[in-house]
Amino acid sequence: MTAVLGLLRAAPSPESVGPGFAGFLAIFGVALATVLLLRSMVGHLRKVRYSPDPAQTRQDTPDSGSSSPDTREDSPGRDA
Repeated sequence: MTAVLGLLRAAPSPESVGPGFAGFLAIFGVALATVLLLRSMVGHLRKVRYSPDPAQTRQDTPDSGSSSPDTREDSPGRDA
């Protein structure tokens, strides 16, 4: 008990206090998680099909069957 009180009385100087090894591990863990999440996001974004018209994406799928009237090329709502 006296050892604990002796440690509490001897306050370290502000210059000698630092984050230490635990702080390094915390920052390293956050950085590693960020890198892994970014790599996963890039992989998922590479799988995404980019199309200006969402109806065109549905039309391009092989199992879509017949196209709806909105996806026809001669539809009055679309510019030629």
